[in-house]
Formats: sequence, C-alpha cells, structure tokens
Amino acid sequence: MEISGLVQNEELFTLNVENPKTGKPVGITIMVRSAGSDAAMAVVREQTDDLLSRQQRRKMIGADMVEDNELDMAVSYVASWDWGLDANGKPNTYENKVPGNDPKTIKAIFKKEGWIYAQVVGAARDIANFTKA
Repeated sequence: MEISGLVQNEELFTLNVENPKTGKPVGITIMVRSAGSDAAMAVVREQTDDLLSRQQRRKMIGADMVEDNELDMAVSYVASWDWGLDANGKPNTYENKVPGNDPKTIKAIFKKEGWIYAQVVGAARDIANFTKA
C-alpha cells in the first residue's frame, strides 16, 4: 500500500460548532486546518525558537506564556469562520456583533469561550478529518 498522501494536511475540515449543552449545531461554521498543516507548523517553529531563546537567556517561562502559546496554536488552525444564522434565522453574534476573521478577534474569543476552542483543537488534531475518503 502506498502510504504517502494518506493524510492531507493542507486540506480544510468543515467544523459545525455545536452547543456544548445540547450537542446541536449553533450555525457557526469554522474551516479548520490540520495541526500538521504548514500554517500550524510555522507557529510551532516560531514558538519553539522563542522558548529556546528565552531558555538560553535564562528567562522565565510562565504559565501565561504557555497558555498564550496554546491559544496561538488554536488560532493557526482557523482558516476562516462564518458565524451564520441561528435557528430563528438571526445572525449569530458575540458581544452583540458578528466577529471578524482576524487572529486577534479569534484569540480573544477562544480565550473566553473554551468550548469553541476545544472543538477547534479537537478537529485540528483528529487525523481522520484530513484523510482521503
């Protein structure tokens, strides 16, 4: 069996965000990159270089930095998102507005809404989402 190409790290997976209480889709769709994608691996390399540099300078690596790095990784998994409509046909919003697609906004929402963060990270790290059918 030819195994090269079984995993398509550069393909996108469509994640339909689910309500953490009901498990039903909320109408938000996120196009998720694989954790092995070039974009995600670039973040890993950047973070590793930074950590090694800090270590060589004997700088402290605190919990805030680790948390921030994890959030940045999760943001790198998001190619785009569409906040869509709720069950009543009204736009899904966050703090009364439809959020933008920029990394700063995505990171802020992931930091406050761990349930969305968890769904994105789970989808990005599930290799089955990026294998050929």
